[in-house]
Order: sequence, then structure tokens, then C-alpha cells
Amino acid sequence: MLLFILLLLGSGTYIAMRITDAYSVAVPADGGIIREGIIGIPRFINPLFATSDTDRDLTNLVYTGLLRHDGNGNLIPSLAERYEISEDGLTYTFHLKKDAKWSDGAPCTADDVLFTISLAKDPQYRSAVQPNWEGVTVTKTDDYTAIFTLAKPYAPFLENTVLGIMPKHAWNGVLPAEFGLSEKNLRPVGAGPYRVVSFTQNTSGRITSFLLEPNPYFLPHAPYISNLELFFFTSAADMEQARSAGALDAASIPINLADKPPHPPFITVPMPRIFGVFFNQNSSKAIADENVRKALTTAVDKERLVAEVLHHNGIAVHTPLPPDKLEHLPAYELAQQWQAFDTAAAASLLETADWKDMDGDGIREKEIDKEQIRLSFSLSTSDAPDLVETARLLQDMWKTIGADVQLSIFEIGDFEQNVLRPRTYEAVLFGEVYGYDPDPFPFWHASQRNDPGLNIALYTNPQTDALLTEARAATNKTTRHQKYYEFQKIVTEEYPAIFLYSPYYLYQPANGVQGLSVSNIMLPSDRFGTIHEWYIKTKKRWKGF
Repeated sequence: MLLFILLLLGSGTYIAMRITDAYSVAVPADGGIIREGIIGIPRFINPLFATSDTDRDLTNLVYTGLLRHDGNGNLIPSLAERYEISEDGLTYTFHLKKDAKWSDGAPCTADDVLFTISLAKDPQYRSAVQPNWEGVTVTKTDDYTAIFTLAKPYAPFLENTVLGIMPKHAWNGVLPAEFGLSEKNLRPVGAGPYRVVSFTQNTSGRITSFLLEPNPYFLPHAPYISNLELFFFTSAADMEQARSAGALDAASIPINLADKPPHPPFITVPMPRIFGVFFNQNSSKAIADENVRKALTTAVDKERLVAEVLHHNGIAVHTPLPPDKLEHLPAYELAQQWQAFDTAAAASLLETADWKDMDGDGIREKEIDKEQIRLSFSLSTSDAPDLVETARLLQDMWKTIGADVQLSIFEIGDFEQNVLRPRTYEAVLFGEVYGYDPDPFPFWHASQRNDPGLNIALYTNPQTDALLTEARAATNKTTRHQKYYEFQKIVTEEYPAIFLYSPYYLYQPANGVQGLSVSNIMLPSDRFGTIHEWYIKTKKRWKGF
């Protein structure tokens, strides 16, 4: 009898499980943790100051804009529930979600939008986003309606609205001189999917990790994953050691480690990012010679860089705009106009231009303004492994044509603060990041030559300035593309920079994470665009409910 009863109970349990499986579905549930490794040391969790990938990662997790990138090249509502654009393209009206709140529970209103944009526009704050807001005024009609009025049409304007909005009640009264030093840059109040719980520092004060938890007020809903623990490393080798030891669940994979065992599954995504050598022609008589810049360009084996530095995780580029981002724009036609890699042709070009090795030391010289000038200059870059390797290969390539290049390698923070911003370089190896709708204005217009502008080639040309201005205002895509074609043609003929390659982004997601979709991103931080939809744990829910 007892056996019968047990069998009966067992069969009942089995039947119940079958019924549950038949009439229920698995849905995301709260819980789980992701431990992610990041190379770099955070300085600013601040939308106005985040320029490194490390800062952008944290900023995108803690803050959000009126709109947000979803990781697949689309703009989706975030703080705004909808927007309208006037027929003349000069007025953008954003309607904020009335239940939007900051991570401290305070309401998020149009006043916060006006406050953030006022800081972005104020030159005292020296924000890198300042050029994007020139000629834009913002007003409100009520607490939940912000209106942007443009002085002239600006086709990529919607891209600006992903800028993280900052809470007025938290930052109001902080003076410009104190802004970058404020503790609020490390303990922020935001409206993004996560909020800061704590961070750790080593004995020297360097931040080693951040612990984040879901922001319960994030819309449309708080994230499912209970904690993100971000660990920061000063080198790829240190991060790889932690990853191999099982201390990390996810990581942005450095290009130089992509082919090294073990080979975890990772996502490969092209990005609109161009790395190149940008010349400061004002700093060197040798670099000021167009023949020198052309010869240096011709002596660069870009395919070798892609193979040895990127391990084929990227492509060679020849023009100022990233490939495949302007649809039918004939970027490849422009590429064909460039002289192919040819060391002999580069040497011949220098010889014809009277750059000769006068003293037999292997380095060319030329008399300029009654002064003998050596073909010698410094190349500055950060200590990122791929950039250091690129710089060393370039040094070797240029030595073969009689150019003496000294490498100056800096820690990324020192590089940005003491080299890039004050423009204290002869040549610089660096990357430019474009939006989904590329706008080269911040990188190439003469008005952007000084910090916080991004024209690090210090390039000046009234003709290209006009083209860039006209392209910004062109709402017709075909017209805009033609302007950019003409712009690129002029730039490639004057050699203010050597465009080298566009690397892919490699990301190893945490094992078992679902809901992650990353196929088209502008920045590595865009992988977090829909992190509130990621989940590790599931629960059963009856169908139809």
C-alpha cells in the first residue's frame, strides 16, 4: 500500500511538472552577478568629461540621455518618451517621462536638461562635447517638455541627445574650477540603469574596482542582474592573468590578446573609429614639407599593421571618415587615389625634394631657410599595447627611408592632459571616434584646433571648413554625402594625417547571459545600451499572464 501511495504521489508530481512545462514559459528573473575586466583607470563618471573608454563605460551605466543607443545602431527613448521635429528641421521638442527619477529618488525634469546643456555649452567647463551644442538653445514649456532650437539645420542633431543628463540638484553651485575635482565624479547621482554602491582603491590611491547595483528608478524597468563588479587593470597582461584565473566573467578583449589561448567566445563588432598619425605642422619644419608627409604616408605598410597589430581584427583605411558608414559615399574610390605602399617610391620622393643623407648617418637632411634641417621628429602616443606596437612598426618603416623618429609613450591620463590638450607634440598617434551619422566637423574644422576641440592635426583650410559647415546643415543625405566626398578628397591630397586602420571591437560576454544583442556600436560603452534587458536567472510564468 505504501509503495502504491508513493508511486501515486510520484506520478502526480511528474504530471504537475508536465502541466507546468506545457502551460508556462521561462522569463527573466532578478539575480546574478557579472564581474567584468576593463583596461584603464576611471577618472570621471561624468558625461561632460568622459573621454576614455573606461570613463565612458561607467558613465553609460550610471547616466542616460533623452535617447539611448541600443547596441544595434538604433536610437531608443530613455528619459524622453517621444519627440517631434519641425518641418524646417530647426526645432526638436522632447517630452520627458513624467515618472523619470534620479537614483536618489528625486524627480528628473526639464530643468535638469537645461542645466546639463548649459554646462556643455559653457567654455569654462572645457567639455569635449561643446562643439556639438554650438548654435543650439534649449528652453522648456513645462517641467516635462524641453525644446531645442537650432540656429541652422544640423542633420546629426539627434545623436547629441544621447548625452547623459546630469541632476541639477546634485551639481548646482559647483564652480567650473572645482567641477573636475569633485567627489561627485566618482560617487554620482544618475538616471541610468545602475548606481554606484562602492569602489576600492589600492595603497597608492588608484581605483581598482567599482561595485554597482540596479537603479530601482530606471525606466522602463530596473535591470535584472543584481550586481556589476568592474575591475580595472593598468595592462592587458594583468587583466589576462585575472581572466585566466577565473576571477572575471566578461571583458573587452584587447586586440593583441585576441589570438592567444584560451580562446573564449567573443563578439566581434566593427566601430566607426579611425586610428592615424596626425601632424602638427607648426612644430617642425620637416613635417611642414608636404613632400615629407606624402613620403611618410607612402612608406607605411597598412596591411602589415592590420595583420601584426590587429591580428586581422580590423581593416586598413585611407580617408578621414570611417568605412561603410556613409552608405553609397565612394570612400573606396578615394582610397584608390592614394599612392600604394612603396618604400622605393617614398625614398625617391624625398630625394627629388632635396632631402638627402648629407653626412652618411642614414638620416636625410635639407637646407630650409639657410638652416640644415634633419628629417627627424617625435611621435607621441599612449601606452595602450596596440598603439605602442603600431608606433614601433612605424618607426622602423620610416627609418628605411631616412627618417629619424623618436617615440614618446605616455600613460593615458598624462597623454590626454599634458600632450593632446595643450597640443605639445610634433606628431601624434591617436584615434578618432565618429557617430552613427558621422560628423567630421569636431575633428577637422579650423575652429576646433584648440582644446576642447578635437582637430589634433591643427588643420586649416577655408574650403573644407565651408564644406563641413554646409554638410552639417544638409538634411538631404545625398547632398551631405557629396559634401563629405569633396572634403575627403581635399584632405587626402594635403596629407595632414596618415589614416592607418579601423579596429574591430572584441567583447567576451559573461557565460550564461541572455538578452544581450550587440551588432552595431559607435563606442565600446554602447554594449550597455540595453543592459537592463540582460539576465542570468529565469523563473516560470503561466502563459497568457
